[in-house]
Amino acid sequence: MTFYILTLFPEMFKGVLTSSILKRAQAKKLVKINLINIRDFASDKHKTVDDKPYGGGKGMILKVDVVVKALATIKPKPHVILLSPAGKKYDQKKTRALARKKSLALICGHYEGIDARVEEFASEVISIGDYILTGGEIATMAIVDSVARLIPGVIHPESLISESFSLPSDTFGTFNTFDTSLLEYPQYTKPENFRGLKVPSVLLSGNHQKIARWRHLQSIKITKKWQF
Repeated sequence: MTFYILTLFPEMFKGVLTSSILKRAQAKKLVKINLINIRDFASDKHKTVDDKPYGGGKGMILKVDVVVKALATIKPKPHVILLSPAGKKYDQKKTRALARKKSLALICGHYEGIDARVEEFASEVISIGDYILTGGEIATMAIVDSVARLIPGVIHPESLISESFSLPSDTFGTFNTFDTSLLEYPQYTKPENFRGLKVPSVLLSGNHQKIARWRHLQSIKITKKWQF
């Protein structure tokens, strides 16, 4: 999988892309990440990448011509994602779909916004939530991380099985009323008793069937609490 990240601030990605799982994935050549500085494609001597919005208004708008020039350098054409609060909500189903692509280009908007015509050059528009960020860089980091870990070889397959959102909602036939996947059950480790807060006794029982059932029921409880 190759990621192309179009941004005005490539330095923001250094820590994220050179640490932990993403670092190992790149070292094993399972993932390749190319940072493309949008400012490099400005045509004037001042490297202007934004301008005032037509019709008036506050802030500056990222220019369509500069962004499209940057996109045009990517060959062959990748699946292009524009990060925007107005996009379709990102979820694990979309993560799995993106992990099957050969290459992704992610456009990080900034300033007050991005020229709406950029959307015409994108495969889709994605939002990671109903809130506003300074730019699309943080959203892009989240997408790269979530997609990369699903690429075969990046994470051990067994580690993915019981993660949040990985368990089908109707696995035990008790939650199939809802079209969703389950959040992960609570996890505990030593000490067994911390200031009166004890590890649930079922987890100490050694009965794996009971433990599996308890975990599933906890996943249902947590999902109902936070998603409905």
